[in-house]
Amino acid sequence: MEIKEKISLLTGLQGKDINLDILRSTAQAIPVKIEEEQAALAKIKLDTEEKKKSLIKLQMAKKEKELELDGKESQIRKHSAELNAIKSNDTYRALLADIDNCKKEKNDLENQILDIMEGIEKESTLIKENEKIFKASEAESAAKIAVLQEEHKKIESEIAVFEKERTDYVAQLPGDLLSKYDFIRESRQGFAVVPIEGENCGGCQIVLRPQIINDVCKNQDIITCDSCSRILYKKLP
Repeated sequence: MEIKEKISLLTGLQGKDINLDILRSTAQAIPVKIEEEQAALAKIKLDTEEKKKSLIKLQMAKKEKELELDGKESQIRKHSAELNAIKSNDTYRALLADIDNCKKEKNDLENQILDIMEGIEKESTLIKENEKIFKASEAESAAKIAVLQEEHKKIESEIAVFEKERTDYVAQLPGDLLSKYDFIRESRQGFAVVPIEGENCGGCQIVLRPQIINDVCKNQDIITCDSCSRILYKKLP
């Protein structure tokens, strides 16, 4: 097999491998996109669950404050009823002071309950909004995932076809040359065969020795770049 034919086969193989690389990269990115869709949906759900927990805490706090409020109101009624039975001025004044303190504490509790009720209303509104967003996002995400899964299935089928074509194609190449190509390609970002561009290597752009360029032009052997070890060829004018 002449060198020209070998180079032609290698560049053809490289073209197939580049297409395969693109397909494989695209296929690998799809599960990541699906995970991102699922993660975004899970975040909305988790946020909703956290808000529901916060709402329950607020509702419990409201009940506790309401019980405290009932207790203060009972104290005020009890102490107010006791006033008529007290004959000592000091005791009377002390009881009035106690009633006054109870009324202040009652007012504080009522304000706290109002604040809690505002919090409950706010959390309830946010929960409803989140549930609406989740429902819409769930349907949208399911549609996107279905499209991505179908695309992944299609690409995997294309990869299988290209891999079969590659297997048939490489049968034309000598085993030692194919091994050399595969080794260089793996270590050089997918490009094992590059053209000479002026006086430079088309891969690493280093200026080639004149002898290297002459050897490539002779087409008598496979010539590689001194710097990057890629296989060199001269483009036809």
